[in-house]
Amino acid sequence: MSKYGPDVWIQNNRQSEAMLSRLQKLAQEQNEKIEAVNRERKFHQQNTAYELNALSTQWKELCLKNMDIHASCTKLEMQISEMKREAEERGWNLDANIENGSLVHLQD
Repeated sequence: MSKYGPDVWIQNNRQSEAMLSRLQKLAQEQNEKIEAVNRERKFHQQNTAYELNALSTQWKELCLKNMDIHASCTKLEMQISEMKREAEERGWNLDANIENGSLVHLQD
């Protein structure tokens, strides 16, 4: 052992250092890949955030527009009901055919 011991020890150290160097290089490459994936993910998340915010704003605007349309429809339905009531009070037959542009009065 005293004859070959130091040489074997040195050779083993060199092999260990070479292996360590290869493993450190692989670890560095993996870290670079991880960083690239994280940068790409962050980029996509930021772009998606802008798109989501735009879509959310658009959705809110459309909801408000739908509420306005619904309110207008309800108002029109109330006006139609009121007009029908007034027509009935005046004796107008709204279900009859319109002749010469005038309404036909109900027969008493």
